[in-house]
Amino acid sequence: LPPMKKIAEDAEDQDSSKPKKNLSAIEFTKEMYKDGGVAVFYDGIGTSAFQSACEKALYFFAYTYFKNFYKGIKGGAIGTTENLILGGMAEWAHLPITLPIDCLTTKIQTSKTNDNPYRIMMAMFSEKGLSGMYKGWEAYTVLCLKPAIQYTVYEQIKGIMLRRRKAAPKGSRGRGKSANTLSAAESFLLGMVARAISTTLVFPYTRAKVMLQANKKNDGSDETTSIPQMLTKMYNEQGFQSLFIGLGPELTRGVLSTAFMLMIKEQIGSFMEVLLS
Repeated sequence: LPPMKKIAEDAEDQDSSKPKKNLSAIEFTKEMYKDGGVAVFYDGIGTSAFQSACEKALYFFAYTYFKNFYKGIKGGAIGTTENLILGGMAEWAHLPITLPIDCLTTKIQTSKTNDNPYRIMMAMFSEKGLSGMYKGWEAYTVLCLKPAIQYTVYEQIKGIMLRRRKAAPKGSRGRGKSANTLSAAESFLLGMVARAISTTLVFPYTRAKVMLQANKKNDGSDETTSIPQMLTKMYNEQGFQSLFIGLGPELTRGVLSTAFMLMIKEQIGSFMEVLLS
């Protein structure tokens, strides 16, 4: 999956006014391979893996804490709107730690030089100080909804599926299917759907964040601008489709990553259910 992240961020960072915008994801990948060989797909793999692990672990920890705390106050089931709010809070909770790693990873993966991560990080500090490590934070006013939407869609559809399964006669559930957890195939497919929906809805802000962290606007200059201004200018100059350049690689990477993660999560839940029964 790290090569897919590299492809996605390079695609999102490209200048939408240049001919490369018409390349498909496969053609864009071929161009990257032609320019840098296999090694180019693994730029920043260390920081990328560390960021991903921290982000997911801290998100789940924060979300579980907020959810249990809220349930302890309110009691009963948590609705869709409440889930979205709790998910957004959990996303903001890990940003002080993970956003600097995200900025560094993006800078490494979109850099045209062969500088090592330490030199790139020092250059970021010398340019903007500590604030340079938090570039694109304003995008999270919208991007915080991505995991919230993803897990809300997943949990709501999962709840419907499990309620139907519990209501069905035992013999019609299918061999090996638990009444409390999804099968591997069900959780994989549902994870794909949930991530595809959340990624598509907020993608323009994902692209703008990557461009800001790479020190670029949509016209390739280094001038700092707000994300709404960036998106408005892209829309006015290149049309609606310019907001979604790089969506294909981002969907491929995100959908597979989330599907595998949620499948493993459900299987662990199923295993624990059998173990404790």
